[in-house]
Amino acid sequence: MKKTLDEWVDHVSKKPSLLFTLMVMSSTFVWAASSTSVYLAAFQGRDPEPGDWVCVTDLCKSVNISTLTQLCDSLYVNKTLTMADIKMQPKRTSFAIDFNIFCKSDKGGQAKKTLISSMYFVGALIGLLSGGYLYDNMGRKKAALSGVVIAVAASFVGTFCKSYALLLALRVFHGIGNFLVATAVFIWTMEVLPSNYRNYANGYTQTIWCVGYPVVALLGYLIPNWNHQYLACCVFVIVCSIPILFIVESPRFYMIVNRPDLAKDSIQRIASLNGISLKVSDIEIKEESAGVRQQSILQQLKEFVQYPVFVLETVIMMLTWFLTALSYYGFNFGWGSLVPNVYLGYVIAGFSEFVSYVALVGIIAKLGRRRSLITLLALSVLSFLVSIADVNLGAGWSLESVSSLMGLIFVSAVFSAIYLYSSELAPTSHRGVVFALSSGSARIGSFLGPFVINNLYEMTHKGVPLGVLSFLGLMCIAGMFYLVETNDKEIPNTPAQVKARRAYHTYRF
Repeated sequence: MKKTLDEWVDHVSKKPSLLFTLMVMSSTFVWAASSTSVYLAAFQGRDPEPGDWVCVTDLCKSVNISTLTQLCDSLYVNKTLTMADIKMQPKRTSFAIDFNIFCKSDKGGQAKKTLISSMYFVGALIGLLSGGYLYDNMGRKKAALSGVVIAVAASFVGTFCKSYALLLALRVFHGIGNFLVATAVFIWTMEVLPSNYRNYANGYTQTIWCVGYPVVALLGYLIPNWNHQYLACCVFVIVCSIPILFIVESPRFYMIVNRPDLAKDSIQRIASLNGISLKVSDIEIKEESAGVRQQSILQQLKEFVQYPVFVLETVIMMLTWFLTALSYYGFNFGWGSLVPNVYLGYVIAGFSEFVSYVALVGIIAKLGRRRSLITLLALSVLSFLVSIADVNLGAGWSLESVSSLMGLIFVSAVFSAIYLYSSELAPTSHRGVVFALSSGSARIGSFLGPFVINNLYEMTHKGVPLGVLSFLGLMCIAGMFYLVETNDKEIPNTPAQVKARRAYHTYRF
């Protein structure tokens, strides 16, 4: 039987068995481990509370320092005390206390604390840029397992971390490992499923990310020692990564590295998992006779130059990823200052994201990828603009905090949608590179996001950063009109096919 690669994937996975379904669903468990690692720093770096310090000198005892604000003012504003005058004895340990970076009045210390959160995304950027090569040359499965090893090692070493510099380094390696494995698994998932299942698989994967929210809140609440939280995270990463050992490598990867024999073997193994009797000798792939294309970095670069349409589509997606991550992680690392209770903030945020991911499946099924993104980006911009107003709602809540939580629903949906859209826009030959560039630009936004909410808010009127987010959102909306709809369409294998599919594109909503 002679079929295209898409037709073969549809043929062997059209009616997935329980075993195949479990393989796909369990492989995405690492997304929960990734979100846990991302936000662990928000709980490990808690500020000291009254009762966490005692005065050890007469000078300190003569000064009223019953609150953290009074303590910080005495240390950095009035400078009547030094750290030698007090002794920290917290009930729950914190790297903010251990490294003395908990006072907002100490600008250098506050920046150091925010840097710990942001360094994760420096590592994520490194992991994704290196992943661009690994995904398309070493394979989706091997790249994912490489990320697991790095993430597990970083979490384990964190158990013994007593140095600020080492903590920064560990956050970098956490980012490298977790985003390397999460992105590899997502690409693999989109490539082994038929087109009509990809929307549902994307929604499911994003909801798995939400599982990390209650897990990290539970770790932060139940484990009083921040180093021990790293050990618990290490165990969680290992458990979630075990299913990756049993996945079948993507046949699409084998085709772009000119190994049709291995592609046929993968197709046969997937067919076997789904209860379909199929011999390797019966599998003929039409792309085999399309000419030999040598997969290499040089060839990928040549095709970027040769197909400017492909480049423009990639740039538009990079901008959208950047904006989404900037606002998404800015809010998610800022709940401590936006809502009255940080634990409540993360639980509500996790629930909000879960709702958005589930709802997005129906929205995309109704509107398609492109129109869904335009609509959700417009709603995100609206939430940014509403957040500018100063309206106190009482009990520690404001219009800004409520609008920010509502905005997170739309931004989370955009994040989920661009994962799916990017996987279908990019050709198989460049999918790893495009994800590396797009998600890499998102990591730059992720790095800047916590500074926007935690630092820039205090330096200028909040309308400035929120206005910038709104302007970037409008630019992304304009870019979406250029992109093509990919709903239930075959995934392109080469940039030439990316150019060809634009023949019937219109710029209407």
